[in-house]
Formats: sequence, C-alpha cells, structure tokens
Amino acid sequence: MKEKPDETAKRLAKTRGYSYPEWEYLAEKDAEFLEAYNRLSGLSLLHEGFSTDGKQLPAKYRELVAIAAMIGQARMWGVKPHMERALRLGCTEQELLEALETALTPVGSPPFRQALNILMQVTGWQPAAERKKGPPRKKTAKTKKIKKSA
Repeated sequence: MKEKPDETAKRLAKTRGYSYPEWEYLAEKDAEFLEAYNRLSGLSLLHEGFSTDGKQLPAKYRELVAIAAMIGQARMWGVKPHMERALRLGCTEQELLEALETALTPVGSPPFRQALNILMQVTGWQPAAERKKGPPRKKTAKTKKIKKSA
C-alpha cells in the first residue's frame, strides 16, 4: 500500500528531527522526487537510518557546515531546526557559536547577528536585564485589592 502524503512527511520529520510544510506538499504532488531529495539530504547530513560507514565528518559537524551555508545565503528559516538537530547530535552551544563566528567574515554582520539571535532562542539565553526580572508574579487577591484602591 502506498504511503499517504502526511505519513511521508511525518516519516521524514522523524528521520531528520525537524519538518517543513514543503515536504508535505512534495509528498502529495511528487512523492518520487521527494524520496530522491530526502535520500540526497540524508546522505549529506547523515540523517537517522543512513550509513555512516567510511564517513569521516560526523553528523553534528555536517550540521554546522549546513548552518553556515544557510546563513551565507540568508536562509534563516532553516537555521533553527538545524541548530536544534546539531545540539541533539552532541554539538555544544560553544561549538555552534564558534561556527557562527567562523562564518562572520564571509557572510557579513547582518546574517551573523540574525543567526546569533536564533542561537539565543534555541538555547534560551536572555539579556541580564530580562534574567533579573525573574518569572512574572502571580496575581493574588491582595495584589488585586491594592490596584483597586490606588
């Protein structure tokens, strides 16, 4: 039985660890092309289920190369899922940061800063002023009364 388009997209998301709506579109419109595309991507980034035999560059470093290439092309929409996958594969935050720093000279400051912002989101980093605020206070009956009387 042929796989349904949404099942194909879910399978690809599972092997890659991230998903794009374009995969579901391709699964529906041209499943054969999507399979060929996925095989090429899987071989280049060593997605789950692809052989690593004879490969010298581990998947986590392949993700760093992909991230640098994406920011060089200003394709920021793909950076976050690749950063998240790199972290799952064992990359450290520092390795991600240094990959971005390495890309600064060839890609320039604006894409570098955008990628830094994405790294900050992925790692949950906040500026000191935000960290000092702490979690938002819960409203209690006492704080509601104070506001009413003021």
